Amino acid sequence: MLIYFVKRTYATAQSMFRRSPSVVVMMLTIILLLSACSMGEEVKRIQAVNEMERERAQSQSTDLTGEQVFIRSCNTCHPRGKLGVGPALDQLSEHFATDEMLKRFIRMGKGVMPGNPKETLNDVELDNLVKYLRALPKP
Repeated sequence: MLIYFVKRTYATAQSMFRRSPSVVVMMLTIILLLSACSMGEEVKRIQAVNEMERERAQSQSTDLTGEQVFIRSCNTCHPRGKLGVGPALDQLSEHFATDEMLKRFIRMGKGVMPGNPKETLNDVELDNLVKYLRALPKP
């Protein structure tokens, strides 16, 4: 059945080309132009997707300072390090004598404070955050 269809289509095309080659050329031109239009749209779609991926990657930058990480992740509950939904951060040194203890706490979280795994907060950002927290002014 398929062979018959292909032979019939080929015969029809040959017949059309013999009768009026300009019609065939015009039809081919239209087909090419239409396919070029759809390719242009596909290229635009791909560019838009790539731009969205670039923006998402930039929003998850690994070059955030301690202050940037604090504002993004901590400031809602600990506004400027003061009492909020979470406790004030002025006694960090008393509760977390070493940076490693503080880092472990930040990674694990406790109670309503969510943990911050490496997918959320990489090691460089965690180091920057700990330095920022240690430098917060005492009241």
